Amino acid sequence: MTAALAGVLLALAGYVIQGTVHTTRATEQQSHALVIDSMFAEARIAIAMQEVNLRHYQVEPSVAVEQRFAQVARTSNDTLSRIAAEDTGQARVDALRLREEQLAYQVLAARLIAQIADSDPGHIQLDRLEVTPAFYSLQDDVDEVSRAYHDDAQMQVAELRRTQVRLLIGTSVGFGVTLTLVGMILRLVLGYQHRLVEQAAASRHLALHDPLTGLPNRTLFGQRLRRALADITAAGDGHQMALMVIDLNGFKAVNDTLGHHAGDLVLIESGRRLTSGVGADGLVARLGGDEFAVLLPHVSGVAAATELAERLVGSLRRDFLLDEGPAAISGSLGIALGPLHGAADELFRHADAAMYRAKGNGGGVAVYDAAEDTETPDRMQLFADLRALLDSGDPDGQLRLHYQPQVRLSDGAVTAVEALVRWQHPDRGLLPPAVFLPVAESRGLEIRLTDHLLGLAVRQAARWRETGLEYRMAVNVSPGCLIDAGFVARVLGTLAAAGLPPRLLCLELTETSIMADPERAVRALHEIREHGVSVSVDDFGTGFSSLAQLRRVPADELKIDRTFVRDLTPGSPDAVMVRSAIDLGHNLGLSVVAEGVEDVPALLRLRELACDYAQGFALSHPVPAGLLPQACLDAEQVVRAAVEAGGGGVLLR
Repeated sequence: MTAALAGVLLALAGYVIQGTVHTTRATEQQSHALVIDSMFAEARIAIAMQEVNLRHYQVEPSVAVEQRFAQVARTSNDTLSRIAAEDTGQARVDALRLREEQLAYQVLAARLIAQIADSDPGHIQLDRLEVTPAFYSLQDDVDEVSRAYHDDAQMQVAELRRTQVRLLIGTSVGFGVTLTLVGMILRLVLGYQHRLVEQAAASRHLALHDPLTGLPNRTLFGQRLRRALADITAAGDGHQMALMVIDLNGFKAVNDTLGHHAGDLVLIESGRRLTSGVGADGLVARLGGDEFAVLLPHVSGVAAATELAERLVGSLRRDFLLDEGPAAISGSLGIALGPLHGAADELFRHADAAMYRAKGNGGGVAVYDAAEDTETPDRMQLFADLRALLDSGDPDGQLRLHYQPQVRLSDGAVTAVEALVRWQHPDRGLLPPAVFLPVAESRGLEIRLTDHLLGLAVRQAARWRETGLEYRMAVNVSPGCLIDAGFVARVLGTLAAAGLPPRLLCLELTETSIMADPERAVRALHEIREHGVSVSVDDFGTGFSSLAQLRRVPADELKIDRTFVRDLTPGSPDAVMVRSAIDLGHNLGLSVVAEGVEDVPALLRLRELACDYAQGFALSHPVPAGLLPQACLDAEQVVRAAVEAGGGGVLLR
């Protein structure tokens, strides 16, 4: 028995030792794999930020942007070099290969920066043919490598679990052979196993969570963000997700006055407040320093996201009662909606840009806006001028409307005109709408500007009607108007004051502005149409909106964007798109307008495709009100002459 027990003990001890060695090796391999995975993820982010700064330099060439590009490039090079130094196997080979691709991309980027700095027009071709392809090749490679090492880390975890299972089975058999001796050994082995499992779990948790707050870190947050975007895209039900980036204002003062321990407590409590505020459906992460991120997998629109964001910022304003003394901070929060404002890394950049805009405004909440978040001093001055102009009521008539006829293709008659704004700036001359409308929309002037221009257009249509010219007036409406509670009442009041029948007013809205908050937009449009005002969906085809949502929009008309009428050669992609849009509009009971028609062949082709109306330079440029009657006659003559010359038959009367 002694010999048997000794033999069992030796055999079991050998088995346990062997299992422990395997488990330890698996744990070390897993930890190493997680470290390599984390470093490749860091390199991937740095490589992506190079492209962000390079694009920023194209928009705003400056030394600061160039320096940020160089700094991020060094970070990516250093990270890849660290990987090569940390590993002697395949990771080193992959890191060296990526570093070579990275260096090649940096050379091309340096050439591009130099050409931009020298105002060399050849930089566009260099960017399109060399720089951009090099970046996408590098990005695809680093993404593939990063995913491969992440998968390898998961495999190491699985291998560790299999080793543990084998070890447990062996010790269980030993326990059955000799209860007393093996039972003692089993207790030791199981205790050791438990510690190993805890170490493995702790290692994985540390790799994906912030050690101070216990919140998910940037890596885990990025995984959840990509999953949320994929779920939204797969669902295709019009819902959106929201990404919020939050920076603590005044946190440095807490560290400086109360100490770093107090600062750590503020970070922990800030994370707790944010987590409590978003509820079970949201995810809060600490990105680093005093910056946090919030992921909401499902939001109904901008308004709902903004309402929650205001509550989160409000929770951060409450005093933090610490042993070292009370601490007061606030938050700057930027919101980006997916997929409306981009996906993955792009969504992060846009939320970050909105956060910095909020910080620049003294804190609070800001929603990403492409125009607003590329702010320059020139745009700020333009905003100040426009605000002063609207405050004064524009007594000098600097904001002027030009009008472009819309011709009915069946009989060549002008039935409607579109009002297009121009700004006769006292210092800058005549400004087109593309210069100042984005400023108005991004800085809260869009509703006031729309109301002002709507009044000008309605009063002009009423004057024409008094002279016997009864044209329907089409007016572009900014996105924010649809969610303004008093907008419908103001439209009806403007019509009543001018004496213009509602049937002679058409509000043009882009499909993306309608889809930004579909529920409120549809309610407002239903109300406006009940009073006889017609609705047109402008720039149709450029917003990638859900057709299921579009079906709910109470519209009378679709306007095909000018980008699709440039090449209407039979069989061309544009011709197919235009035909499909016309068929879709007619099947929904809507009339269809093609805008941006710049030549007679396109005009004739649109008539063949059964398009209802046309608008563009081929018929008339936008003209002041006094020149519109003659412009309408000229446009009608263009259609008649085109039909007769093209053998298109007789115009219907």
